[in-house]
Amino acid sequence: MLNFLFNSQKILNRSRYPWIDYARGITILLVVYRHVFEGLANVGEGSGSYENLKYLNIFFFSFRMPLFFIVSGIFIGSSLTRKGIGEYIGNRFQTIFYPLMVWGSIQITLQLLFAGYASAARSPFDYLNLLIDPRKIEQFWYLNALFFVSVLYALVHFYGKARAWQQVVLGLILYSISGYCLVNRIHIGLLNDILFFYLFFAIGHLFSDWVLNTKNHAILTSWRTTLIALPFFVLVQHYFTYLNLLHEDDYYVQFQRPVIFAVTALIGGAYVIQVSFLLQKLNVLRFLRVIGYHSLYIYVMHLMITSAIRSGLVKLFGIENIPVLMIVSVTMGVVLPIILYNLFEKMGAWWLFTLKKPTPPVVKPVPASQKMVVGN
Repeated sequence: MLNFLFNSQKILNRSRYPWIDYARGITILLVVYRHVFEGLANVGEGSGSYENLKYLNIFFFSFRMPLFFIVSGIFIGSSLTRKGIGEYIGNRFQTIFYPLMVWGSIQITLQLLFAGYASAARSPFDYLNLLIDPRKIEQFWYLNALFFVSVLYALVHFYGKARAWQQVVLGLILYSISGYCLVNRIHIGLLNDILFFYLFFAIGHLFSDWVLNTKNHAILTSWRTTLIALPFFVLVQHYFTYLNLLHEDDYYVQFQRPVIFAVTALIGGAYVIQVSFLLQKLNVLRFLRVIGYHSLYIYVMHLMITSAIRSGLVKLFGIENIPVLMIVSVTMGVVLPIILYNLFEKMGAWWLFTLKKPTPPVVKPVPASQKMVVGN
């Protein structure tokens, strides 16, 4: 039953790059944590009154989304070599842009139907904002940015013959433009995140050969590397947290100190990748691999689920204890999307998540020499 609901055996039997699922699992847990924490701001005494929870919310904030772009960038070279430019862009459309529109529309529709319960004020125009101003639609800005960044990067790489280091230079230019707009509060809609995260995608591609080279895995899976890097990771993330808390704005560093944000995000992302390699070597906490494999499906569904759970616990059962609400909401925000995805897939509703119909497994015929002979 558990394997049916979580598809865990198939995931754990995959031999290629388990560290990716570890990294995505860690990252999506942090995403759900932050969104649940923010959703509880006005419940009872408010989540912000819990200083430790508030500190952790900001401490793990800088590198979460950049890491998703870095990991995607690591594999763009091999993807373009294997698929070609046309198939690559088509795949991005089917697996990123399509679920953005489907699940973004579902979330907006539910918010319109349950306007009295939803925290976000919605109008029919918000369906268009999924395309032109996705930051207004909660978490869906990420899928918008990932799609356009990956497509733009692929076009520049393929037709512009740009090498990885040249893409990083372009990324620095675009990041500077985005940073200037953020600091000066110049609103440029979807372009801001495309310009902002292009750099992290490019850095992933630049270091892809080093990360994927098995000769370097001894460094990445070393306890010594982990322990040496830990103080730098903690100090940098603490300074990031300190600045945001000082200015009472979680986005202060990102929007006003973009250079510090880039450094903090890269150090944090690199450390999570290194820890993911170590977890792969030790083959522990394997539930993170299952969570990471389903990270996209968790991402598109978790806010609707956690909002419904929060409303039910608070309004129906009168539960306003923040730690209890955090534990229940984060757990359900991760577990239920995994269960729902696998149920939908078993029911043939794969079209909710992609335009690409899953290929059924090929059943190899049993050789005649291995067949049982009747009567033996």
